[in-house]
Amino acid sequence: MTKFILLITLLCLLINCTQKSISNEEKYTASKSSALEKETVQLNMDGVEVSPENFKILLENEFVRIVEYSLKPGEKDNWHTHPPKSGYVISGGTLKIYPENGEPFISDEKVGDTFWSDYVGKHYDENIGSTTVTIVLTEIKSLQ
Repeated sequence: MTKFILLITLLCLLINCTQKSISNEEKYTASKSSALEKETVQLNMDGVEVSPENFKILLENEFVRIVEYSLKPGEKDNWHTHPPKSGYVISGGTLKIYPENGEPFISDEKVGDTFWSDYVGKHYDENIGSTTVTIVLTEIKSLQ
């Protein structure tokens, strides 16, 4: 009988702790999500929407969006941001990147290079080379 009461007590404690943990996690997620939504509304400038001539969706589902990005010599795209993403350079060249809050910098894109990038703030790119730059981007939408 003592073992039975102990078992019931442990189960009640476990359920109580789990419910509090979930509840606290939900509160944290909700407040964080709310703050992120406000930030995202201000900072999400989708390249596909603002520069459709440069960004082409190849595949999209609930987890990722695969986009082909292409910029011809002398061409500039429009101000945009990026979610976390990986990239693969299909055809290389030289880009000049103009971040909103920083100095422009040169990016030499080489065929076959791969990269990972977290969120990238507002910027635009200019192809200052003599070849068309094409990069396949895999944007992360959700890991769950």
